[in-house]
Amino acid sequence: MRLLICDDHRLLLEALSIALTQNGYTVVATASDPCEVVAAAREHQPDACLLDVNFPQASGLSAIARIHEVSADTKVVMLSGSIDRGMVSDAIAQGAQGFVGKEKPIEAIVEALEMAFQGHLAVDPLLLQEIPRPHDAEDRRVGSPDRRVGRSDRRRPSQS
Repeated sequence: MRLLICDDHRLLLEALSIALTQNGYTVVATASDPCEVVAAAREHQPDACLLDVNFPQASGLSAIARIHEVSADTKVVMLSGSIDRGMVSDAIAQGAQGFVGKEKPIEAIVEALEMAFQGHLAVDPLLLQEIPRPHDAEDRRVGSPDRRVGRSDRRRPSQS
């Protein structure tokens, strides 16, 4: 898999590049801010981009759609030192295919990249539990709790 990695901390950027290369990936480029990552995505057309969320002058979230505009097939996996459900929800809404914490071992980052590359949403299930899903909003509007995905519309037979 051809990777693009973007983080404003040079040490982390270099360490990730080394670790991911040792895990069989080809790091085609690195970038230190959202503008650089979009330019690198345009030039290199990577399979996946590991993108930090927080930068001194901008948010990595703002680069997700721009990456997809210049490299439509690139899977974007967000990387952050602080994660909350709202941030994960925003990243997914912007088009990210994954989200992983910087506190995770390299194996978790590899797993997130692989899942995203295979077309799966690579996010810790605990973070997804309270993220509103489209059917939840419809359920509230209709007012029928039995209309949620995974619920059965069948009624229990009466015991008369």
